[in-house]
Amino acid sequence: MELDITPLPDNAPLGAMVRGWDPSEPLDDETRDHIAEALARYRVLVFRGQPQPTDDELVGFVQRFGDPIKGSEWFRNAGNLPEILPVTNIRGRDGVRLGVEGAQDLEWHADYSYVATPAKMSFLNAVELPAEPPRTYFSDMVTAFESLEPELQDKLRGLRATHSIANYMAEPDRQFQAKVERDAAAGVEAPPIPEAEHPVVVRHPDTGNEILYVSRGITRQIVGMAKPESSALLKELHLHATRPERVYAHDWELGDLVMFDALGTLHRRDSWDPTQRRLMRQLSTACAIS
Repeated sequence: MELDITPLPDNAPLGAMVRGWDPSEPLDDETRDHIAEALARYRVLVFRGQPQPTDDELVGFVQRFGDPIKGSEWFRNAGNLPEILPVTNIRGRDGVRLGVEGAQDLEWHADYSYVATPAKMSFLNAVELPAEPPRTYFSDMVTAFESLEPELQDKLRGLRATHSIANYMAEPDRQFQAKVERDAAAGVEAPPIPEAEHPVVVRHPDTGNEILYVSRGITRQIVGMAKPESSALLKELHLHATRPERVYAHDWELGDLVMFDALGTLHRRDSWDPTQRRLMRQLSTACAIS
Protein backbone atom coordinates (compact mmCIF):
# COMPACT_ATOMS: atom_id res chain seq x y z
CA MET A 1 0.00 0.00 0.00
CA GLU A 2 1.49 3.34 -1.07
CA LEU A 3 0.44 6.35 1.00
CA ASP A 4 0.78 10.02 0.13
CA ILE A 5 1.48 11.89 3.39
CA THR A 6 1.61 15.67 2.96
CA PRO A 7 1.99 18.30 5.69
CA LEU A 8 -1.04 20.52 6.13
CA PRO A 9 -0.68 24.11 4.87
CA ASP A 10 1.98 26.34 6.41
CA ASN A 11 -0.53 28.09 8.65
CA ALA A 12 -1.34 24.79 10.40
CA PRO A 13 0.97 24.30 13.41
CA LEU A 14 0.66 20.51 13.26
CA GLY A 15 -0.91 17.80 11.14
CA ALA A 16 -0.60 16.03 7.78
CA MET A 17 -3.01 14.74 5.13
CA VAL A 18 -2.89 11.01 4.30
CA ARG A 19 -4.28 9.67 1.02
CA GLY A 20 -4.16 6.22 -0.50
CA TRP A 21 -5.25 4.15 2.50
CA ASP A 22 -7.42 1.16 1.59
CA PRO A 23 -9.25 -0.07 4.74
CA SER A 24 -9.95 -3.44 3.10
CA GLU A 25 -6.25 -4.26 2.79
CA PRO A 26 -4.32 -5.65 5.78
CA LEU A 27 -1.81 -3.13 7.09
CA ASP A 28 1.69 -4.48 6.47
CA ASP A 29 4.57 -3.71 8.83
CA GLU A 30 6.26 -1.24 6.50
CA THR A 31 3.11 0.84 6.02
CA ARG A 32 2.30 0.70 9.73
CA ASP A 33 5.79 1.96 10.59
CA HIS A 34 5.48 4.71 7.98
CA ILE A 35 2.22 5.89 9.57
CA ALA A 36 3.69 5.72 13.09
CA GLU A 37 6.70 7.77 12.02
CA ALA A 38 4.43 10.38 10.44
CA LEU A 39 2.32 10.56 13.59
CA ALA A 40 5.43 11.09 15.71
CA ARG A 41 6.39 13.98 13.44
CA TYR A 42 3.03 15.65 12.79
CA ARG A 43 0.96 14.50 15.84
CA VAL A 44 -2.29 14.64 13.80
CA LEU A 45 -2.95 12.63 10.61
CA VAL A 46 -6.07 13.20 8.49
CA PHE A 47 -6.94 10.15 6.36
CA ARG A 48 -9.21 11.38 3.57
CA GLY A 49 -10.65 10.00 0.33
CA GLN A 50 -10.72 6.31 1.28
CA PRO A 51 -13.82 4.08 1.40
CA GLN A 52 -15.60 4.11 4.75
CA PRO A 53 -14.16 1.20 6.77
CA THR A 54 -16.41 -1.40 8.33
CA ASP A 55 -16.36 -1.74 12.11
CA ASP A 56 -14.14 -4.81 11.82
CA GLU A 57 -11.75 -3.06 9.42
CA LEU A 58 -11.51 -0.05 11.70
CA VAL A 59 -10.75 -2.15 14.79
CA GLY A 60 -8.24 -4.21 12.81
CA PHE A 61 -6.45 -1.05 11.68
CA VAL A 62 -6.25 0.31 15.23
CA GLN A 63 -4.99 -3.01 16.60
CA ARG A 64 -1.90 -2.72 14.38
CA PHE A 65 -0.83 0.21 16.60
CA GLY A 66 -1.57 -1.19 20.06
CA ASP A 67 -4.16 -2.65 22.39
CA PRO A 68 -7.51 -0.86 21.98
CA ILE A 69 -9.27 0.56 25.03
CA LYS A 70 -12.78 -0.85 25.44
CA GLY A 71 -14.17 2.51 26.48
CA SER A 72 -17.71 1.83 25.37
CA GLU A 73 -18.08 -0.57 28.31
CA TRP A 74 -17.57 2.26 30.83
CA PHE A 75 -20.13 4.41 29.05
CA ARG A 76 -22.61 1.54 28.60
CA ASN A 77 -22.65 1.76 24.82
CA ALA A 78 -20.89 -1.53 24.09
CA GLY A 79 -22.03 -3.24 20.93
CA ASN A 80 -20.48 -6.24 19.23
CA LEU A 81 -17.13 -4.40 19.21
CA PRO A 82 -16.60 -2.60 22.54
CA GLU A 83 -13.39 -1.05 21.16
CA ILE A 84 -15.63 1.39 19.23
CA LEU A 85 -17.15 4.20 21.28
CA PRO A 86 -20.06 5.91 19.45
CA VAL A 87 -19.92 9.70 19.85
CA THR A 88 -23.34 10.93 18.83
CA ASN A 89 -26.51 12.84 19.62
CA ILE A 90 -28.69 10.19 17.90
CA ARG A 91 -31.24 8.49 20.14
CA GLY A 92 -32.80 5.06 19.98
CA ARG A 93 -36.49 4.19 20.03
CA ASP A 94 -36.47 4.36 23.83
CA GLY A 95 -35.22 7.96 23.69
CA VAL A 96 -31.84 7.08 25.15
CA ARG A 97 -28.80 8.35 23.28
CA LEU A 98 -26.97 5.66 21.30
CA GLY A 99 -23.54 6.95 22.31
CA VAL A 100 -21.78 9.48 24.50
CA GLU A 101 -22.37 13.23 24.48
CA GLY A 102 -24.98 15.41 22.90
CA ALA A 103 -24.55 18.39 20.58
CA GLN A 104 -22.90 20.70 23.10
CA ASP A 105 -19.30 21.84 22.85
CA LEU A 106 -16.61 19.83 24.63
CA GLU A 107 -13.77 21.38 26.61
CA TRP A 108 -10.07 20.68 26.00
CA HIS A 109 -9.10 17.17 27.09
CA ALA A 110 -6.79 14.21 26.53
CA ASP A 111 -8.61 10.95 25.80
CA TYR A 112 -8.86 8.59 28.78
CA SER A 113 -6.50 10.65 30.96
CA TYR A 114 -8.78 9.59 33.82
CA VAL A 115 -7.66 5.95 33.35
CA ALA A 116 -4.52 4.43 34.89
CA THR A 117 -3.36 3.39 31.40
CA PRO A 118 -4.61 6.30 29.25
CA ALA A 119 -4.82 6.71 25.50
CA LYS A 120 -1.59 6.74 23.51
CA MET A 121 -3.15 7.14 20.06
CA SER A 122 -6.74 8.04 19.25
CA PHE A 123 -8.83 7.62 16.10
CA LEU A 124 -11.99 9.55 15.23
CA ASN A 125 -14.03 8.64 12.15
CA ALA A 126 -16.89 10.72 10.68
CA VAL A 127 -19.83 8.46 9.83
CA GLU A 128 -22.66 11.02 9.75
CA LEU A 129 -22.33 14.81 9.85
CA PRO A 130 -24.74 17.75 10.20
CA ALA A 131 -25.03 20.31 7.40
CA GLU A 132 -22.50 22.51 9.21
CA PRO A 133 -20.18 20.10 11.01
CA PRO A 134 -18.61 21.32 14.25
CA ARG A 135 -14.88 21.80 14.13
CA THR A 136 -12.48 19.75 16.25
CA TYR A 137 -9.38 21.55 17.50
CA PHE A 138 -5.98 20.05 18.37
CA SER A 139 -3.28 21.70 20.48
CA ASP A 140 0.39 20.68 20.55
CA MET A 141 1.34 19.80 24.15
CA VAL A 142 4.96 18.99 23.29
CA THR A 143 5.57 22.52 22.04
CA ALA A 144 3.51 23.83 24.94
CA PHE A 145 5.97 22.32 27.41
CA GLU A 146 9.07 23.23 25.40
CA SER A 147 8.01 26.90 25.33
CA LEU A 148 7.63 27.25 29.12
CA GLU A 149 10.29 29.03 31.16
CA PRO A 150 12.97 26.57 32.38
CA GLU A 151 12.20 27.35 36.03
CA LEU A 152 8.54 26.45 35.54
CA GLN A 153 9.50 23.30 33.61
CA ASP A 154 11.61 22.15 36.57
CA LYS A 155 8.77 22.84 38.99
CA LEU A 156 6.23 20.93 36.90
CA ARG A 157 8.45 17.85 36.50
CA GLY A 158 7.99 17.07 40.18
CA LEU A 159 4.21 17.43 40.28
CA ARG A 160 1.30 15.04 39.85
CA ALA A 161 -2.37 15.78 39.17
CA THR A 162 -5.71 14.03 39.49
CA HIS A 163 -7.88 13.40 36.43
CA SER A 164 -11.63 12.75 36.52
CA ILE A 165 -14.43 12.87 33.97
CA ALA A 166 -17.02 13.63 36.68
CA ASN A 167 -18.92 16.82 35.79
CA TYR A 168 -17.00 17.09 32.50
CA MET A 169 -19.98 16.74 30.18
CA ALA A 170 -22.83 19.05 31.00
CA GLU A 171 -25.75 17.17 29.42
CA PRO A 172 -25.24 13.40 29.68
CA ASP A 173 -25.82 12.80 33.42
CA ARG A 174 -29.52 12.04 32.99
CA GLN A 175 -28.86 9.99 29.88
CA PHE A 176 -26.16 7.96 31.62
CA GLN A 177 -28.50 7.19 34.50
CA ALA A 178 -31.09 5.99 32.00
CA LYS A 179 -28.50 3.57 30.61
CA VAL A 180 -27.66 2.36 34.12
CA GLU A 181 -31.34 1.62 34.76
CA ARG A 182 -31.70 -0.08 31.37
CA ASP A 183 -28.70 -2.31 32.00
CA ALA A 184 -29.85 -3.15 35.53
CA ALA A 185 -33.22 -4.27 34.18
CA ALA A 186 -31.45 -6.45 31.61
CA GLY A 187 -28.97 -7.87 34.13
CA VAL A 188 -26.00 -6.26 32.35
CA GLU A 189 -22.99 -5.37 34.51
CA ALA A 190 -20.53 -2.64 33.54
CA PRO A 191 -17.35 -1.42 35.24
CA PRO A 192 -17.47 1.99 36.96
CA ILE A 193 -15.87 4.96 35.19
CA PRO A 194 -12.39 5.29 36.74
CA GLU A 195 -10.32 8.20 38.01
CA ALA A 196 -6.52 8.45 37.89
CA GLU A 197 -3.44 10.36 38.97
CA HIS A 198 -0.63 11.15 36.53
CA PRO A 199 2.55 13.24 36.37
CA VAL A 200 2.02 16.79 35.13
CA VAL A 201 4.90 16.18 32.73
CA VAL A 202 5.07 12.78 31.01
CA ARG A 203 7.62 11.40 28.58
CA HIS A 204 6.29 9.96 25.33
CA PRO A 205 7.14 6.23 25.19
CA ASP A 206 7.96 6.39 21.45
CA THR A 207 9.61 9.76 20.90
CA GLY A 208 11.00 10.56 24.36
CA ASN A 209 9.44 14.02 24.14
CA GLU A 210 8.36 15.65 27.38
CA ILE A 211 4.66 16.52 27.31
CA LEU A 212 2.56 18.89 29.38
CA TYR A 213 -0.15 16.44 30.47
CA VAL A 214 -2.96 18.54 31.92
CA SER A 215 -6.27 19.71 30.47
CA ARG A 216 -8.95 22.17 31.44
CA GLY A 217 -11.69 19.59 30.94
CA ILE A 218 -10.46 16.65 33.00
CA THR A 219 -7.49 17.61 35.22
CA ARG A 220 -8.93 18.41 38.63
CA GLN A 221 -6.12 19.36 41.01
CA ILE A 222 -2.37 19.31 41.55
CA VAL A 223 -1.65 16.70 44.19
CA GLY A 224 -0.54 18.19 47.52
CA MET A 225 -1.25 21.76 46.44
CA ALA A 226 -3.92 23.98 47.98
CA LYS A 227 -6.98 24.31 45.74
CA PRO A 228 -6.59 28.07 44.98
CA GLU A 229 -2.89 27.67 44.08
CA SER A 230 -3.63 24.56 42.03
CA SER A 231 -6.46 26.24 40.12
CA ALA A 232 -4.31 29.27 39.35
CA LEU A 233 -1.45 27.12 38.04
CA LEU A 234 -3.75 24.92 35.93
CA LYS A 235 -5.39 28.02 34.44
CA GLU A 236 -1.98 29.49 33.58
CA LEU A 237 -0.93 26.24 31.90
CA HIS A 238 -4.23 25.94 30.01
CA LEU A 239 -4.01 29.45 28.57
CA HIS A 240 -0.41 28.86 27.57
CA ALA A 241 -1.05 25.45 25.98
CA THR A 242 -4.02 26.52 23.86
CA ARG A 243 -2.62 29.71 22.37
CA PRO A 244 -3.88 30.07 18.77
CA GLU A 245 -0.44 29.52 17.23
CA ARG A 246 -0.40 26.01 18.72
CA VAL A 247 -3.90 24.99 17.56
CA TYR A 248 -5.07 23.22 14.39
CA ALA A 249 -8.80 23.48 13.58
CA HIS A 250 -10.12 20.50 11.63
CA ASP A 251 -13.04 20.94 9.23
CA TRP A 252 -14.68 17.54 8.89
CA GLU A 253 -15.65 15.79 5.68
CA LEU A 254 -17.73 12.62 5.65
CA GLY A 255 -15.47 9.58 5.91
CA ASP A 256 -12.51 11.41 7.44
CA LEU A 257 -10.45 9.36 9.86
CA VAL A 258 -8.32 11.53 12.13
CA MET A 259 -5.54 9.67 13.92
CA PHE A 260 -3.80 11.70 16.61
CA ASP A 261 -1.18 11.47 19.33
CA ALA A 262 -3.44 11.34 22.38
CA LEU A 263 -0.51 12.00 24.74
CA GLY A 264 1.11 14.81 22.76
CA THR A 265 -2.09 16.75 21.96
CA LEU A 266 -5.26 18.03 23.56
CA HIS A 267 -8.49 18.41 21.59
CA ARG A 268 -11.88 20.03 21.93
CA ARG A 269 -15.06 20.36 19.85
CA ASP A 270 -17.57 23.06 18.91
CA SER A 271 -21.32 22.64 19.41
CA TRP A 272 -23.83 22.20 16.57
CA ASP A 273 -27.55 22.32 15.84
CA PRO A 274 -28.98 19.56 18.09
CA THR A 275 -31.78 18.86 15.62
CA GLN A 276 -29.17 17.53 13.17
CA ARG A 277 -27.53 14.13 13.51
CA ARG A 278 -23.83 13.51 14.03
CA LEU A 279 -22.20 10.10 14.45
CA MET A 280 -18.51 9.50 15.01
CA ARG A 281 -16.64 6.28 15.78
CA GLN A 282 -13.94 6.79 18.42
CA LEU A 283 -11.14 4.35 19.29
CA SER A 284 -7.93 4.60 21.31
CA THR A 285 -4.91 2.47 22.10
CA ALA A 286 -3.70 2.27 25.70
CA CYS A 287 -0.27 2.81 27.26
CA ALA A 288 1.37 3.19 30.66
CA ILE A 289 2.96 6.58 31.33
CA SER A 290 5.39 7.88 33.90
